[in-house]
Amino acid sequence: MKICVGSKNPSKIRGVEKAFKLLVGDVNTLGFDVKGLIPQPIGLDQIINSAKYRVEKVKELDPECDFYVGIEAGLIELREGRFFDVHVAYIVDREGNVYYGLSPAFEIPRRFVEKILSGEYRELEEIVDSYFGTKNIGETGGFISLLTRKRIIREELIYYSVTTALIPFLNKWLYKNDSLKK
Repeated sequence: MKICVGSKNPSKIRGVEKAFKLLVGDVNTLGFDVKGLIPQPIGLDQIINSAKYRVEKVKELDPECDFYVGIEAGLIELREGRFFDVHVAYIVDREGNVYYGLSPAFEIPRRFVEKILSGEYRELEEIVDSYFGTKNIGETGGFISLLTRKRIIREELIYYSVTTALIPFLNKWLYKNDSLKK
């Protein structure tokens, strides 16, 4: 089974591959470089739209995939000005069925959010790398790995978002009357 991911980020590819291998078996997972994305999606709509954009671009590059996967992390405001990081998996199968999944979310320090909202930084990764002296933290464990002392890594958040997205695919008999076409 050929799985095409709208990213070359190793954390994203490993998380996607792990979910598909455990749920559907042997897979060939390919990452594709996608350009033209907004730097830091804020709000669930922007996060989903960015994940969907990734899928659309990969479909243009390789029309022969069994599944197209877009993973996007972004910030959502819950209450009282508190922002949380969440990963969204947007998956389209060969028949055009669309599946969504979300990762567990975790709170981002307010001062980091303010630096993004003010335009001082374009992405959370830039702030984290600057503050902690890391480089490309989104590819090497993510901010979550620093906050949890490596007990949770970004790859796992991606794994959970993909796994939850595939629930209707794995249980078609239960979801058969629901419209899954985009």
